[in-house]
Amino acid sequence: MASYAPLFVNTNDRRWNPDAIVFNSSHLYGTPSYWVQRFFAESSGSTLLTSTLKGNSSSLVASAITWKNNEQDYIRIKAVNFGATSVNMKVLVTGLDPNVMKVSGSKKTVLTSTNVMDENSFTQPEKVAPHESLLEMAEEDLTVILPPHSFSSFDLLKESAKIRMTVSDSSSTL
Repeated sequence: MASYAPLFVNTNDRRWNPDAIVFNSSHLYGTPSYWVQRFFAESSGSTLLTSTLKGNSSSLVASAITWKNNEQDYIRIKAVNFGATSVNMKVLVTGLDPNVMKVSGSKKTVLTSTNVMDENSFTQPEKVAPHESLLEMAEEDLTVILPPHSFSSFDLLKESAKIRMTVSDSSSTL
């Protein structure tokens, strides 16, 4: 469970910042905070996996869970890069038969923006919104680049396992 207060704000009566959903008499949009809350709400009731984050990046926080969606079993890795540079993360899944991870059905979702101060608005309601794409995986491990100031989620289709993540700072940006 997650809570967020205040959840809604009328654009003509803003008393609090941040809010999750902004509305007027005919439109609404979710703020970046709304999208982060939604990431966590989608997999509530999940099981936290044993995972290890190794490396020299002090700007990264990550976790791994198992959860079901539409009768499909997933491993979901959530990673936040709150630093100003990209981070390379290599995910090694251990404890599973190498043939149980499926590329088909696996996806990544990234929430980021080119400017850390960007906000959504009625004219640009999805300026900062998650972007989903298919995930290309190696046979036993996955290497991803986490953009600066980003929240990323990787859904690997199958069942629970132990996860080890290694990271390294990179000066390249996306």
